[in-house]
Amino acid sequence: MADTPHSNNGLQHLRWFAESLMRDAELPDRQVTVMHRDLFRRAGIQWRDGQDLVELLASLDLQQLSGLISQLRDGDDDEEE
Repeated sequence: MADTPHSNNGLQHLRWFAESLMRDAELPDRQVTVMHRDLFRRAGIQWRDGQDLVELLASLDLQQLSGLISQLRDGDDDEEE
């Protein structure tokens, strides 16, 4: 599927939402650290310690972003129990 302005806007919205959820979870929001390890592993995202978080999020496709958001939301549910 080719990227269209509409799909790019949707992906950008998901990136912003994922960043917001990470801030809410009090995860580092500038660089990827070992604190992200389990979250990214469960979402199927490859990462490097010290990697720029914005660049990493920009490289993710729809499936990876959706998986990341699901993992972030599931983490919120776990804390409430």
